[in-house]
Amino acid sequence: MRPSISLRAVVLVGVLSLVSVASPDALQGQGRRPQPATRDTLTAAERAVARDASRDARAMARRQLSPDSVVRRLRADSASASAFSDPEAKQILLKAREARVRQDSALRAYKATATQRISMGMGARRLGLEKLLFRGDNVAEIAWRRDTGVRVRPVGSRLTVPMGNGSGDFSSAISIPYFPGRESLWFPSSNFGVVKSDIDEREVIHPLANGAETYYKYATGDSVDITIPGGRVIKLRELRITARRPEWRLFVGSFWFDRDGGQLVRAAYRLAVDLEIWDVASDESVADQQVSREADRLRDSIARVRMPRDMYVKDSILRAPSVQARASGTGGDDAPPAWVKATFRPAKAKLDAITVEYGLYQGKFWLPRANSATASMQLGFIRTPFSIDEKFTYDEVNGDFSLAAIPAARVARTGADSASGTGSAGDTTVLVGNAEVSINIGGGALSGGTGSAVVDTAKLSATERLRRRLCARDSTYTRVEPRYGGALRVAYDMPCDASKLANSPALPPAVTSDDDLFDLKARDELLAALDLSLQPGWMPQMPTIRFGSDLVRFNRVEGLSAGVNVSQVLGAGYTLTGVARIGHADLHANGELSLARSNGARTVTATMYHRLAAVNPEWGGGLALGPSLPAFLYGRDEGFYYRAMGVELREQREHRRGAFEYTLFVERQWTAGDTTVVNTFSLAKLIADRRFRRNIPSDRMSVTGVSGTYSRVVLERPQGLRLTTVLNGEAGTGTFRYARASVEATAARPVGLFATALTGAIGSSIGDVPRQRGWFLGGVRTVRGQIAGTQDGDAFWLARAEVGTRQGVFRPVGFFDVGWAGSRETFGKVQAQRGAGVGVGVLDGLIRVDFSRGLFPLKRWRTDIYLSAAL
Repeated sequence: MRPSISLRAVVLVGVLSLVSVASPDALQGQGRRPQPATRDTLTAAERAVARDASRDARAMARRQLSPDSVVRRLRADSASASAFSDPEAKQILLKAREARVRQDSALRAYKATATQRISMGMGARRLGLEKLLFRGDNVAEIAWRRDTGVRVRPVGSRLTVPMGNGSGDFSSAISIPYFPGRESLWFPSSNFGVVKSDIDEREVIHPLANGAETYYKYATGDSVDITIPGGRVIKLRELRITARRPEWRLFVGSFWFDRDGGQLVRAAYRLAVDLEIWDVASDESVADQQVSREADRLRDSIARVRMPRDMYVKDSILRAPSVQARASGTGGDDAPPAWVKATFRPAKAKLDAITVEYGLYQGKFWLPRANSATASMQLGFIRTPFSIDEKFTYDEVNGDFSLAAIPAARVARTGADSASGTGSAGDTTVLVGNAEVSINIGGGALSGGTGSAVVDTAKLSATERLRRRLCARDSTYTRVEPRYGGALRVAYDMPCDASKLANSPALPPAVTSDDDLFDLKARDELLAALDLSLQPGWMPQMPTIRFGSDLVRFNRVEGLSAGVNVSQVLGAGYTLTGVARIGHADLHANGELSLARSNGARTVTATMYHRLAAVNPEWGGGLALGPSLPAFLYGRDEGFYYRAMGVELREQREHRRGAFEYTLFVERQWTAGDTTVVNTFSLAKLIADRRFRRNIPSDRMSVTGVSGTYSRVVLERPQGLRLTTVLNGEAGTGTFRYARASVEATAARPVGLFATALTGAIGSSIGDVPRQRGWFLGGVRTVRGQIAGTQDGDAFWLARAEVGTRQGVFRPVGFFDVGWAGSRETFGKVQAQRGAGVGVGVLDGLIRVDFSRGLFPLKRWRTDIYLSAAL
């Protein structure tokens, strides 16, 4: 989560190098023989310029590499008066700070077993039904002694990539539960691995660190008394921490502490707001440009002093274009191009929740027991949810056991290496086996017997080659790696046969769900504290205006429709958003104004709208960029539309394996299509005079109603059966009184060398059903090879079967669809429509191209490009 500061570091190194030239005394390194004094050839004016430039360069370095602690302390002292809701909250925070940096010398050693699962999905269209991109399971034995260090013995490691049939070992991802200096507040980032007593404004702001009062407010909450064997009572106190302003670098959460000792016992927290990826990238680019402009000014001052005039003039001419570009704000090479930002919209990441739980051992040591985190990223039409869970069980705490010493990071360099300064302990990997030590430093390799080191960069340039040589003589080897930014060196005792880890009986079966493997019930109890009331402070931010691909669409009614989005984060969880759009074909203005409040996993939105709506929201239409492409490219719009104006209240809840959404609405509906817009421009019409089919006429009505969608991944086996379900329902009263509901289920599983998928759906309506609330069957989402609306009525059924290769990155597929829609009274009397064909799926069906043939009633070929297929 830490912003990239590589550019700033390079700039500062360059500035300080010039300062060194201007100040010869700075070149006197430690241990270097003093040079004879030379006569100072600088004039008094030049000396003053060099002195001022050196002072400014040092100030820049301090600001970038070590924020001013004095200023931070003054700000925190000033904010302290308003940071605490009561005196007890301040006492709890001060005790927590002391406990956070205190090293308990009484804890000498422990042995623990760590179990970890990391999962990532990927998908489009339906929230909560993303397919598994990869899943990793780790089981490892961890031993730590204060006088030795940490050794990890992986006993099971399995990395599964369903779409690629891949597997592997990722044992290095295992977390170390405790070591001296370990950060108690868990965060899946190396920046939070080691305790830092003060906050760092360049990173996520730690709510317990010194100076955090400037950014947070603290209030006491509930209290709990726990009686342990022996009659001792441990008093826990909740500290509710909220960010003063809505900023992604800040947290909100519920933190429970031992009231006597100040140790963290359990916590649930999340980022205060979602992270807007392009906004953050732009802010960092602006900051880098500011540093570059300051460096340009300093470099020019120093060069003017030290360079001969003719050389200075040439240097200034060469630097002029880049200096002028940075001065005008157009020289940010790291800034994402405007077309990239416009294409990949929305672009946001959010951390839904983190939970940590500690356990009390031997009545005095609080050690990590369980960690959990869920997050997601949306980039364009692709959504990737992420989760990590881990638990620790302790076999011994302060036990009397021996532990082999951690091999030292021995660094030997050639003369060239020494001159170039390459190689450091921070990027050193040590392999140990059969009394032989091999060291890989920045891609080079050093090896030799005990007590010697010989450079061999030709044959031993990779860690894998070193491992193979060691394993030729033994069944195990030891890999030593730096962790947590180099603060800890960990020795991994690895088997040479990696398949032993993947097939270890210590691993949970691949079919084991997260609920069976971890105590998610306790996690959910902690997450209950992250309700809509726990929010950052009210502090409206500047409105943002944006355009993007998510605001562009093409359909048979509007033609090309482009929109503009204006949004403002208000604070307290609220966001105000307005969207305005107009289509070039109908010249009909549409707009929405919404106020949403969210805590990440739950969002409540109130909206006033005048919009174009799709008849079958279950199967959608050309109201997004993906479905719009076929409409523009070859004049095939899969949707039917009507106009709606009204107000609605919507609530959306995201779960780990699904989502639930319902909407209360009051609206007017009327027809949207007529002959003047059916034949709007498209690329297909320009090339082959291909025209859209007519939109359906809709009934004019006023309605008050409720609709809802529930989606869930019922079963998820990485190399086996995957079962998903989607339930949709709607009921309304007014001009018409009606109700409609449908259920859809998809089962996919590999069979031998093939992957198979079967989808079934059924739906029906009751009451006086308006035309636009019927079921319209045919097309790419229902029966491929047929056109949308081939059959329609108040009921439907549908079945789709697919078979393809097991390899999912690029998969040939064959399919057959059959379905019927009509009046319930004609069920079984009208022949069902059918279609079949072949296609190609990319990334497990994320993108799909089909060539289908209608079998009944239409018998012709068609080509479709769409997103989110079963295979």
